[in-house]
Amino acid sequence: MNLKDEDLPALRELESAVIAVWISRPEMSDYAAGRAYEAAHQTYRSRLRKHEPKPPNFTGIDAETFGVVRDVCEKLLATGAEPMKGLPEGNTKPVVIEKLVDYLRELQRSVDRHTKLGGRQGYLQFVRDHLG
Repeated sequence: MNLKDEDLPALRELESAVIAVWISRPEMSDYAAGRAYEAAHQTYRSRLRKHEPKPPNFTGIDAETFGVVRDVCEKLLATGAEPMKGLPEGNTKPVVIEKLVDYLRELQRSVDRHTKLGGRQGYLQFVRDHLG
């Protein structure tokens, strides 16, 4: 996926929600983030295809992480992302479901990539460092 400036606010909101869970639950690993993104991807891909999404069977940190990701996804679909400093104000439109599915797939890939590079919290540390 070729990311554009207009994609960054939505990705930032999704990643910020996951980092907020990690801050409150330092034992969280990249695995929980990856599972949350994957379950959300499956949920919204099912909705895109006009199928009834199968609810994930999560508990603990996995359920908490999926919950915040789902909440952000619903917000993005309804009202869009908050504007980012330095980007045009026009980047706050509601996200179309096709784009959301792409974002969630890209975030899954990012988790895989950074876990391989940095270990069990490699993705979380990478995102925290880049969100500032």
